[in-house]
Amino acid sequence: MDDTSHAAMRPAKTAARTARRAPIRAIWNWVAPWFTGVLLAGATLLGFFTASGAEGPDTYAIGLVTAGLALVALGWLVKSTFDERTGRWPLKILAERPESLVLLVALLTAIGIGGLFLAADAHGAAKTAGYALFVVCLLVIAANLKHYYDERDSRRPDGGSAPD
Repeated sequence: MDDTSHAAMRPAKTAARTARRAPIRAIWNWVAPWFTGVLLAGATLLGFFTASGAEGPDTYAIGLVTAGLALVALGWLVKSTFDERTGRWPLKILAERPESLVLLVALLTAIGIGGLFLAADAHGAAKTAGYALFVVCLLVIAANLKHYYDERDSRRPDGGSAPD
């Protein structure tokens, strides 16, 4: 065999190897529920450890509520995975309709303000949990607003450009 036949074989081998590779999106769709499950299991354990080492009733309650919510979310994740309804967000927290968005923003605003009141009146882990609740509510509101306006702009007939 001469050198030209080896050179001709290289692109064919590279193309065959590239065709066998899994796309990044498929890998992420497989890894995302596991990653979310590990985070929720960690939140459950952290809640139980916080409650077990609590010095006051507020810290104990925050620990148990955190563990309970994380367990419910973990169960929801497992059920949706078995039902094969996995998507980009494992917990489906993005609103599609404007009415749902307004209601979700209002509820999350009330919960976030409640977290600030909790942080203002508590000490220790409960204070941190109040601030964390407020920040998480802000992040979920921002993600929902971005998702809603991205979807709305993608459905525009002019390709999503802003009006002049």
